[in-house]
Amino acid sequence: MNLKGMLGAMSLARWIMVVGGIAVVGLGYNGWKLHAERAAIDLALAPGGDVERISGKIQLLGKQISKLQSDADREGLSGQDDPSLYFRGFASDPNVRLGQVEIAGPKVQTIIKGTEDLQYTIRPQNDTGGAPRDRIVNYMYLLESKSRRVRVTGLLLNPVQKLKEWENSNDMWQWSIELTSRAKVDAK
Repeated sequence: MNLKGMLGAMSLARWIMVVGGIAVVGLGYNGWKLHAERAAIDLALAPGGDVERISGKIQLLGKQISKLQSDADREGLSGQDDPSLYFRGFASDPNVRLGQVEIAGPKVQTIIKGTEDLQYTIRPQNDTGGAPRDRIVNYMYLLESKSRRVRVTGLLLNPVQKLKEWENSNDMWQWSIELTSRAKVDAK
């Protein structure tokens, strides 16, 4: 008996059983596949699962980017092509009042691979009478506190008056400050 003869001799009830059997196998495979996907989703949604772990990472990264963005917005050097504007701005602060400053530099130096140090030297533009130590210290404090990249790396103080040890001075000083700004170098 050939296949064509066997299929032609089948009654309606046998056709329903064959088609039903094929459908049961297809539906069983599809149900097993959906059950495996559902089990994976339940496992991911369980406490300590992938969803909780990944959402925790997203929250942590969101907090980090918010902090970094606020630091970058707060930092005076971001978005400036000329750091001398940053240095001059604090020299005229009401708590500093050092007047006009002369900025020498930058002198570029690479100490750590992938970064470069820009070194600046700041002095008063006209050395008339010096400045009191509290204003010089306020200036250095503002330079460092308003930027995470700028650090005071050197300070030279010389008294304006040449007095003997026992004589009182007017606390006026000639000064020179060395600053270093470290920045990442873009790898090309």
